[in-house]
Amino acid sequence: MNPSSVRYHALDSMRASMMVLGIYLHVVVGYSGDGHWPYIDPHPTSVLNFTLGIIHSFRMPAFYVMAGFFGALLWNGRGPSSFISNRLHRILLPFAVFWSLLFPLMAAIVISLEQGSHRVIPVFLSGALKQRLHPLHLWFLEYLLILYAIGALAAWSSRWYPEGLLDRIHAAYRWALRRSYAPALFALFSWLQLAWMRGNLKDCDGFTPELPILLAYIPPFTFGWLLYSHRDLLDRFQRHMLIYFVLAVPAFFVYGLVPGSTHPYIKAAGNVLVCWFNIFVCTGLFLKFCSAPSPRWRYMSDSSYWLFIMHMPVVVGFQVLLLPVPLPALVKVPIVLGLSVGILVVSYDILVRPTWIGKLLNGRRYPRGLPEIHPAAPPISETAAQSAAT
Repeated sequence: MNPSSVRYHALDSMRASMMVLGIYLHVVVGYSGDGHWPYIDPHPTSVLNFTLGIIHSFRMPAFYVMAGFFGALLWNGRGPSSFISNRLHRILLPFAVFWSLLFPLMAAIVISLEQGSHRVIPVFLSGALKQRLHPLHLWFLEYLLILYAIGALAAWSSRWYPEGLLDRIHAAYRWALRRSYAPALFALFSWLQLAWMRGNLKDCDGFTPELPILLAYIPPFTFGWLLYSHRDLLDRFQRHMLIYFVLAVPAFFVYGLVPGSTHPYIKAAGNVLVCWFNIFVCTGLFLKFCSAPSPRWRYMSDSSYWLFIMHMPVVVGFQVLLLPVPLPALVKVPIVLGLSVGILVVSYDILVRPTWIGKLLNGRRYPRGLPEIHPAAPPISETAAQSAAT
């Protein structure tokens, strides 16, 4: 069986869940009174701010772990040419198409909100859009393309590595992954980058790639890329989950309470430990409960790309509509979240899944509704997985 045809249901579901978590994150940011989001409610609540801290600390690193894993799957299963073609069609093209549609709309909405005007068309004609060029929430696709380029270059040039170097890298990775303290070991590779950003993963400021952000995402991406060659150790993530969860709690307090302006190295230590403990816990939970084929999880995985790409104008739209409604911010959060996800799922099912847009995002057109799930592929033997590592 071609390794690239194997469906890793649990990891696919985890990757999709990290995208959907981003919708929750952005809904809550609008009502938290803090953060970067086009809409900030005039009567915010801080009750859910701790969830923002937890999610922000590990969501994107966890996503890039999965991206690295599936990138290695493509590279090893289909070869360099197919890898490059696939990534250009599934990442670069959607980035260009949807950014071109979303940026003028979101820039006009933001400027209109700032000016207290509902006249959007004059904003389009004012030239103000050029002053606000930004990748929006699609910045993760830009960095993903860079990481895939780095991964492909490293894999392609590995034939010229000094003799035995690649074997030593895989042996060290395998040794570290088997340790009970593995999350702390891998957190070391992320610590200095987070300290550079004063202990907190920062958002990008524009299209120009920012070195601290890129360096912060290289370790989780590399971790995922190498994990594909050692996928016989996936069961390892189901061990020590409770211990990792418990240890993440004090690490979160260090991350949340220590000021990054005066103690960036301590705050960064708390951040990276929360991040890697949660990556191991989430991976273990998805492997434990989502490894079996499921029509609902598969549908969510298929739809998550569309949901995340298109959620910004939908979420902001509902937030603005609810502005005059006399409800507390804490009540508006689930309303906006439910309405946004609901309309996005319906739009996906009708406008995307069976159309050319679905082919652009999912690689092919699918009939509407839940998919038919075929029997799970046989598990990969440890011998086969170890041979792939060499």
